[in-house]
Amino acid sequence: MRKGEIFFGKKGSDAIHPIVYLKYYDKNFFIGAMLTSSSNHADNILMSKTHFEKTDSINKKYKLYFKNSHFVKAKLLKKLEWAPFIKVGQLTNIGIKFIKSCTKEKDPVFWEQYLKQTKK
Repeated sequence: MRKGEIFFGKKGSDAIHPIVYLKYYDKNFFIGAMLTSSSNHADNILMSKTHFEKTDSINKKYKLYFKNSHFVKAKLLKKLEWAPFIKVGQLTNIGIKFIKSCTKEKDPVFWEQYLKQTKK
């Protein structure tokens, strides 16, 4: 996996939202960002079209392109056991930098920890 790749985990896993690969963590996990179209949570940050590649290197359109896309303002620990991963998109360098700048103060957490931390 490469930084900025957007993918889904295998069918039946907990990975129901698209995941952006950010970096390796350890033999069981990687650090990723979760994409969503929901603005229901204050921590969800709206992205822009400039954050997404439209096509791959052979000009084939990606399945996932900007569509009211937000990301959860968290560095999330994602399971490598969700492989095989299906690539559906790619962030631009601008998109990668945007997510990194918005999450630079965050420590990696599991989804359940994130939910507890943000509960009001």
